[in-house]
Order: sequence, then structure tokens, then C-alpha cells
Amino acid sequence: MNREDVAILYEVKDEVAHVTINQPEKMNRLRFRDMLSIVECLKRAANDPKVKVLLLRGAGEKAFCAGASIDEFEQPSAADSVKNLDAYAQLCKTFWDFPKPSIAMIRGYALAGGCGLAMLPAFSIASEKAVFGLPEIKIGMWPMMVMAVLFRTVGRKKGLELICTGDFIDAREAERIGMITRAVPDEELGSYVEELIEKLRKMSISTLQLGLQAYRDILDVEYDVALNYLRDKAAILSTTHDAVEGTRAFVEKRSPKWER
Repeated sequence: MNREDVAILYEVKDEVAHVTINQPEKMNRLRFRDMLSIVECLKRAANDPKVKVLLLRGAGEKAFCAGASIDEFEQPSAADSVKNLDAYAQLCKTFWDFPKPSIAMIRGYALAGGCGLAMLPAFSIASEKAVFGLPEIKIGMWPMMVMAVLFRTVGRKKGLELICTGDFIDAREAERIGMITRAVPDEELGSYVEELIEKLRKMSISTLQLGLQAYRDILDVEYDVALNYLRDKAAILSTTHDAVEGTRAFVEKRSPKWER
């Protein structure tokens, strides 16, 4: 099979797992089986000790991902729809639990489920020319599952406006409302992402994993419960090899040598 015929590409290079949605002629729309392919890529990267960072992108210049293939929503029953839509739910859950730093590199359109996908990685870096939107309402649908990540990322009023109007926003507005991490000039997108990857690769992977887990775990927890949980996590972290090595290296004015 030619590389061009593969919907989801996976490659590990220089400690980075590259996941590419490879359907540029279809604006990188995802079939349900493609979503499950991304899930498998995430699991491979999570379990691969050679991988420190995951990078998700869409092939071509036109779209990061324009959502799901609309024809797959023509289901004969609600039960069939639930079975297929579970693929997107699995994708969201697997990204949520992904233990390593992840980056979405966004060019072109990020729409509907593709807009949700752009928000799932820990970092979302977009070209200033990128366009975001949740246009489902215009065809009588609603971004039900996208709301799970949307309202954990964007304020309620702004998120609801995007859903109810189906309006598109540019990358600068997406950055302003907190939908993405940063918008950069199109010609600088690649270099900015590479710089971010290099910064993350130099950090302690074990500390990043513990920290990311703690970040996810406290998002919907009461304040006092969160403080107690984070106290215990901090105590665990302080005993790890990399935390001991990092503080010792700081005192000795040298670069730390991480465990891996």
C-alpha cells in the first residue's frame, strides 16, 4: 500500500511521534475507523519509551481536520449511531489520558469534530491563517461530544455563541478566548512548533507525566480536595530521581541528567 493511501500516518523520529491525518483531498475529514486508528497511534506512543512528545497535524495546507465524514452519520437507528460515535468518544478519552506532552499543529480549517480534536492535545499551535468553527447547527446537528472539551477550554458564554451561531473565528480570536495555545504567522508555524518540541524534550519526562496527570485530575475537583490531592502528588514527586537530580544540579550550578 502506498503511503498516500493510508488515512492516518504514524512515524517516530527524534523522540517525537508524528501522527498525520492523511486525507488532504477530503479536507482531512475523519471516518469513524480513522478515529480508532488515531487512538491506536496514541496508545503506541504512550507505551513507547523512545517517545517523549506527540505531534498531531493534518496533511496539506487546506485543513487540519474539517470534522467527521458526513455520510457516516446517516444511520438507520440511534443504536447504530452510538456504536459509531463511540469512536470519537474513545479518541477524546485516550487524548485526555495521554501521559506525555502532545501538540496539535494547525493549518487551514479546524471545524466541527476537527475543532474539538484541535483542542485535545496539551498544546494547540495554529497558523494565523487557520479557521475554527462549530457549524453543526447549520445542518440541524449539535456538537454534543465536542462540548466535553470545549467547555473545559473556552468560557461558557463564548463557547455557546460558537455553537448556536455556527460562526467561524480566526486563529487570533481562538487564542484570545483560550481555544488554542498560540497563533503564529504562517511562515513561522513549523519553526515555532520545533522550538516547543525541543523545549519539552529537554525536560524530565517523568515529571511531565506526573504533572500532566495531576493537571487533568484536579480540573473538576473541589478546592480542598484538590489541595490535599496535590499535596500528596508533590510529596511523591519530591522523591523521584529527576526531582532529586534537578534540585541537586541547581545547587551545583550544572545541567541536570534526567533518568531518561
